[in-house]
This record gives sequence, structure tokens and C-alpha cells, in this order.
Amino acid sequence: MEAAQIVFTNKGFEQATMQEIAKEASLGVATIFRYFPKKEQLIVSVASRIVQSEFEVLSEIVRGKGNCYDKLDRIFGVLIFFQNTEHQRNSKLIEAFECYVAMSKEPLEDIEIYQAQYNKLIALFSELALLGEQDGSVRTDHMTTDTIITMMNVFGNFSKKMAMLNGIAAFHTQVEEAKQFKILKKLFLDQLRA
Repeated sequence: MEAAQIVFTNKGFEQATMQEIAKEASLGVATIFRYFPKKEQLIVSVASRIVQSEFEVLSEIVRGKGNCYDKLDRIFGVLIFFQNTEHQRNSKLIEAFECYVAMSKEPLEDIEIYQAQYNKLIALFSELALLGEQDGSVRTDHMTTDTIITMMNVFGNFSKKMAMLNGIAAFHTQVEEAKQFKILKKLFLDQLRA
């Protein structure tokens, strides 16, 4: 999986070959095919693994100490991916994966594995919204669960984009990335504060 992630990051999904992945993993290509008969299955597995790692980090926050509002504040801080090289690579791969899925003529084999990981994130944010309704730290006069899930999607997608485009002069905006994150985080948290 790690070897595939490295090769996919360097070559892209379309250009990467199973032979290159086997070489990176110091394995025979037949061994790779034994576990992943199609490259698509390996692509889905790598993307699923990235989402699972995100779930683990966010789960620690949601199930840790503090009220919903405090946890949201910490989650927004964690979702600022553009500063960390590993997160930049993961963000690029997930963005490429989403484009790959969107452009595929047929549904990807094993896509339900990825969907299951993504659904775990949604369930986690729903759990956080319920906590907010119980502890009173966030507004409950609107659809709390829908609002929090939407905010996580928007903030996460913005973070992925910033991580992907970080350091590319052609995509530099007038407002520094860190300042944009601070503004977006404040807008969301102010909207939710009870």
C-alpha cells in the first residue's frame, strides 16, 4: 500500500504500472496481483487508507475531552493540510482519486470500500453534532448535523485544494493561505456558537 501510494503520487493513477509498484515494494509483480488483481482495486485501497487515517485523527478529537464547540475548533485546526508535506501528498491523491472516479465510465470495482470509510467520517460528524445539541455549546436553532457536515466538507475541500496548490505561483491568491483558513474558521465557528 505504501509503495502504491508513492508510485501513484509520483506518476499519477493512469501512468503508474503494477510493475513499478512491485519494484517500489521490493516484491514480485505476481505477489501484487495476488492481492490486487486490478490496478483499480489498489487505487481504491490507497484512497480508502488515506480516509481511514483521517478518520482516526478526527475520531480522537471527537471522542476526547471537551464540548462540541471546542472540538470543532480543534478539528478545523487539524484540517489545515497545506502546511504539512504528508498531508499535501494525501490531499493530491484524494483529489486525483475523486477526479478519477468522476471521469470513469464504469463504477470502480471495490468503490464500496472507499464509501464505507467516507461514511464513517459522516457518522463521526453526526456524533459530534449530537454532542453539540446535548452540551449546548453550539446553536440548535437550525439543522445542527447538516450544518456541521456541510462545514466539514467545505473546510476539508478548501484545505485539500490549498494543499494541492501550495507553492505553485500560478495559483497564488491575494490573501495568504493561513489568513484564509483563519477567516473561514472564524466564520464557521461564529455561526455555530451558542
